Amino acid sequence: MAPTAKNSAARVLLVDDDEAICGLVSKYLQHHGHSVEVIHDGREMDRMLQSPFDVILLDMGLPGIDGLALLDRVSREHKELAVVMITAAVGVDNIVDAMRRGAFDYLTKPLDLQRLAIVVRNDAEHTRLRLESDGLRAAMIRGDGGPHLICGSQAMTEVISLVERVAASKVPVLIYGEPGTGKELVAHRIHARSRRRDAPFVAVNCALKPVENLEMMLFGSGNGQRGRFEEARGGTLFLDEVGELSTDLQARLHRTMHEAQLQDRRANQGENDVRVVAASVRHLPSEVSRGTFRADLFYRLNVFSITVPPLRDRRDDIAALARYALARFAARENQPPPALADDILEVLLRYDWPGNVRELFNTMERMALTASGNVMRLADMPEDIRESSAARAEDRSLLPGIDDALASVRPLHEVEREMMIAALRETEGNVSEAARRLGIGRATFYRRAQRHGLTREDGFPG
Repeated sequence: MAPTAKNSAARVLLVDDDEAICGLVSKYLQHHGHSVEVIHDGREMDRMLQSPFDVILLDMGLPGIDGLALLDRVSREHKELAVVMITAAVGVDNIVDAMRRGAFDYLTKPLDLQRLAIVVRNDAEHTRLRLESDGLRAAMIRGDGGPHLICGSQAMTEVISLVERVAASKVPVLIYGEPGTGKELVAHRIHARSRRRDAPFVAVNCALKPVENLEMMLFGSGNGQRGRFEEARGGTLFLDEVGELSTDLQARLHRTMHEAQLQDRRANQGENDVRVVAASVRHLPSEVSRGTFRADLFYRLNVFSITVPPLRDRRDDIAALARYALARFAARENQPPPALADDILEVLLRYDWPGNVRELFNTMERMALTASGNVMRLADMPEDIRESSAARAEDRSLLPGIDDALASVRPLHEVEREMMIAALRETEGNVSEAARRLGIGRATFYRRAQRHGLTREDGFPG
């Protein structure tokens, strides 16, 4: 449970067996206006969580019970709570594992009290935002293996939902997205959630030049050297930037996929096939129209498609991504991560991130390297990002009422579903006529109707 009142004071539960640390932390946080409850035994946590808290400060090295096991339980049963892990050892494995399991932040011993105060204030505010809006659940998608994906925004929640739906099948998947959005992470996630998880995941950059080297890499050579396609037998072959393949290699890839499918059917052994997951920055249907991408290969790859949104369309994830980037960097450098001042978070949220998650991670690491203290401040941020963010804020100030207008905007998929239902009712369930009125093909109408879950009650004949 957590309080719903929004104020600067936080209610903190401190779980640590070190009485000296508990006394110091309690006194310091109470001096800053927070209330603190202390327990020395993790087994008392269930009883304590019957009362409301904003933040849990949880020692990783509790006697008698594993702090990470307690973290798992809180992440599962009290998802709204921000958990800050306290550890005596700054190790990559421990810290990254804690973040992957759902920790919102971490502190290292000896505790930096200035950083402690900032972390408690920011994390308490995050807990309240989680309660007030389902769109700010900056949760780490985890479990059953696979890479960690920050997924608090609605846009990324939908991506994860598509991954879960397609992972168990054998069909090829085509992933669209701008550079730096995390297309390969999504591909890894599909593999890790599939029955192939124990088989190889083999990645190939199709933009590799010259073409002869790429052809040998993909398909091997006549002297017995294996190619990536063969290395991925039973697993997943990830073709990054598949739109960059030459037309000759497109033809050979199509032929290889077709032959592998025929062999798999004859052998009736799913373990011997290769699942192809491809990614592209280019819009491949447009490339097909221009004649630069083979239609037969496109239709073979495009059995199921996923679009990874740019970071500017998933701003609810930015704060969690920034903190995760700092934790990963600090763990690698064997040092505690600096905290983020409030004005930095405001700039991060306003900036459009043309380089997406990759640019955000690089920016956070550069700031961590150049920060002069244990708190990163606005002066530590690259000047171009500060200026761009300030310009965006100024543009918004020149458009009074824009926030009210945006508040009335609904997700596109909701509007599309309603338009399809309206067209079906106007045409009395005639799919061909409904598709014509909406300006789309009949097959497209059927695919989107299935995606939106249209039923006979909506006028869809099925």
